[in-house]
Amino acid sequence: MKSYRVPQLAKKYVEYDMIQQHTDMPSFPESRARLLFAFLNRSDDKRDGRDELYPLVTSLVQMGLDTHDMIDTAKEMPSPSKMRSRQLKVLAGDYFSGRFYQLLAQAGSIDAVAILSKAVCDVNESKTGMYRSMCKFLMPPQEYLNRMAVLKKRLFLSFTPWIRESDRKLWESLLQEFSLCDTLAEELMRLEAAERSRFSFAFWGLLEKGTAEEKELLLNGTLDGKSWRQLLLKYKVGDLLADKLDAVLGRIREILSEADDKDREEFGRMTEPFLRLIHTPGTAVREG
Repeated sequence: MKSYRVPQLAKKYVEYDMIQQHTDMPSFPESRARLLFAFLNRSDDKRDGRDELYPLVTSLVQMGLDTHDMIDTAKEMPSPSKMRSRQLKVLAGDYFSGRFYQLLAQAGSIDAVAILSKAVCDVNESKTGMYRSMCKFLMPPQEYLNRMAVLKKRLFLSFTPWIRESDRKLWESLLQEFSLCDTLAEELMRLEAAERSRFSFAFWGLLEKGTAEEKELLLNGTLDGKSWRQLLLKYKVGDLLADKLDAVLGRIREILSEADDKDREEFGRMTEPFLRLIHTPGTAVREG
């Protein structure tokens, strides 16, 4: 099998000194890109290096969407540094999204342009529905996680027709579970960063479990950082997320138990970063 080098190919598109110095960027969708590469590499159709091209361009589009999601939309006048960060996120997101058109057009993969463009439309439509539910405060925490995982897998799922038919069940099952892993890992990192945002599992979990007074503070946005962390510890949000991640990894092991030895080894290795995340003690949001 061809060696996996999609992150290395992506570096020249995502690593710019100005962006890295003045703003933060989303994580590279490593597990989803690696999955897509692995299954395309097993396909009978390997024309024009598509097993690398499709994971690369899909990752760039994903990073473009994720970058735009990170833009601060606060109404108050931002500081010069925050304004620069906001402008760079807009430009970087547009750049990542635009590169996929160029790369696919150069490779003559016009059909893939149409498929990915449709997927982007679906993602944006799903986000709109999700935001509407959030505005009405109709978002149970587990539903939030499930809907976020769907958003993370949608672009990559577009390439199912290029995957060998005998592999599609395994591909779709693993993509679902690794998208949940990525979602839960992202939520754990948000806890460590003490992000107080309704775009998080923590917000919806606290809103579901909190007292009437705590809910009022959450809804009014008047909860300070110290109180936020105290609520996270009180309701053991970090431990809950870690338990959920552990359960997803258990489902991956169960899926792979029916696979051959090569698949168990290859895809089993992909769980290692998530296992390390579970077993690394948190600084302020998990007990122990």
